[in-house]
Amino acid sequence: MDEVEVKEILNLVQDAQDVSKFSLADAIKGRAFPEDAVDVYLDAESAYQLSKLNDAVIQTLDEDEITTFDAQAKILTEKILASKLTFHLKGIDQKRIQLIEDSVKPKTEGENDDWILDYMSALIAANIVKVVNAAGAVDEHEFTLEEVNDLRWSLPTESWDKLVSTMQKLTMATGYFQGLTDAGFLQKS
Repeated sequence: MDEVEVKEILNLVQDAQDVSKFSLADAIKGRAFPEDAVDVYLDAESAYQLSKLNDAVIQTLDEDEITTFDAQAKILTEKILASKLTFHLKGIDQKRIQLIEDSVKPKTEGENDDWILDYMSALIAANIVKVVNAAGAVDEHEFTLEEVNDLRWSLPTESWDKLVSTMQKLTMATGYFQGLTDAGFLQKS
């Protein structure tokens, strides 16, 4: 490198470190989206059996039965825990939300009244960063609308509702700033 190149590089470094300058494009590219993790359990049968077992324990006073029920409860609990999936979700930007809506919303009014179900599934697919199973194995592929639709029909209702609720909190998070600034939590400049 010659002396001119070194000076140009030093000038670029100084400009980049100058706090009186910033790049709006760089600032919005680095925008932090909220993240969260949701645990869901797939073994609804074992959960149902555990619930029935709990009812039976409440109704008995026989210590031998209670001991038997406790052993059965432990087995069912282990099965439920082995079915755990942890969904790691991250909010998405408004442009991606609009693209998703445009891709699933029918072109003609009334053409497909169920489009909102696809919209929710597509938003969840876009929010999923990775899924980790109970054994610690990780699935980080980009989830599709079809995969999440299959998931929607396969998951217990409570698990699906947890995913939808978390996605809504993360993706619609722009409203959080309004509440924080109105309440005075952020410093005023």
